[in-house]
Amino acid sequence: MANILVIDDDYAMRTMYQFMFMEAGYTAQVAADGQKALEKMETFIPDLMLVDISMPVMDGVTFIKEVNKLASSRPELARIPFIVLTGEDYAKMKEHYVIGQCKECRAFLPKMTPSATVLGLVQKALAEYGKA
Repeated sequence: MANILVIDDDYAMRTMYQFMFMEAGYTAQVAADGQKALEKMETFIPDLMLVDISMPVMDGVTFIKEVNKLASSRPELARIPFIVLTGEDYAKMKEHYVIGQCKECRAFLPKMTPSATVLGLVQKALAEYGKA
């Protein structure tokens, strides 16, 4: 099964998603911010990433940009789909921060999206990328 990296500063959110993905048969790792996620990616290569936008240390937008930069020297990081979550003003964040900056973003969702919907989008994205 696929490897999923959940990046969110909210402990309850990242733990809930980690357990949900593990119950669905995926290998799931977590990180509390973008910097910790980059460190984790030294040894754990995800097939998909669930990324919060607003986090301390390194936010989701900066993290996505860093992954895209790293992909030029680390081909295993190229073409990893992202599903982006935000607790901020959804419409503003989607329009201002993500459109055009994340070619691999498969979905941009408010944090309160039902977990079953998120799981369905993860399964769809993994299938589209041949990683199901």
